[in-house]
Amino acid sequence: MLLDKHTFVIPAYKESPFLETCIQNLLAQTVKSNIVITTSTPNNYILDLANKYNLPYYINEGNTKGIAADWNFALSKSITALTTIAHQDDIYLPNFTETVLNSIISKGKDVLIAFTNYQDLISTELRGFSLNHIVKKILLIPFMFKNNIDSVFLKKFVLAFGDPIGCPTVTFNLTKLQSFSFSNNYDCILDWFAWYELAAQKGSFLYINQSLLLHRIHAESETTNSIENGKRKTEEKALFSLIWGKHLAKLISTAYAIGHKQNKV
Repeated sequence: MLLDKHTFVIPAYKESPFLETCIQNLLAQTVKSNIVITTSTPNNYILDLANKYNLPYYINEGNTKGIAADWNFALSKSITALTTIAHQDDIYLPNFTETVLNSIISKGKDVLIAFTNYQDLISTELRGFSLNHIVKKILLIPFMFKNNIDSVFLKKFVLAFGDPIGCPTVTFNLTKLQSFSFSNNYDCILDWFAWYELAAQKGSFLYINQSLLLHRIHAESETTNSIENGKRKTEEKALFSLIWGKHLAKLISTAYAIGHKQNKV
């Protein structure tokens, strides 16, 4: 039991048909951890599931505007330093917690965030070939030589041409991130912007090259919606401009957006 080490916080949103499956996956981990549910959209569906599984349940009655507010509130309710924001649509494989905790503990206290590999799930089928995943693997090449990178240059380089870090797989070391919060300037790429800001801090990014999560792609997901309405491309271009300047940003963002076509259902 490592209940004093790790917490899953689930920022539940509306009435996701996948929320209960997510809870069951977290309860079925080979190493147990705390599970907390938070929400900015309180309803009987979420409350009933919290009661059914005897989980702490918190309603965000303060700033409820945007995903950043939801995620920041979720992190504020974590019981432990090591915290994973569990995305309600995704499936955490049974050894996720055990593998992540063992990896972080073995690398020492300097880890800022740890993240794992993952696979895409469309309906009930695992996706095979994916241009998006190929691009992400290329971006993660520096981790082939060392899975724990503390160089500011290399951490930023990994993120300079796109975001290869799967947000649902990330475990935060809040001891090292006491002033951290997601920016409300972004709705779609707030995670990528967060990693880029964290890359400038002292400490390491730890990559666990094992697929420990199934990322569900479906028509109602926020990812699909942001691609459909063009908001994701707009925000990506803004961050590329911050990194590379406006001229190169247009070229890079156009090329990067091609991979997103496979994230639409």
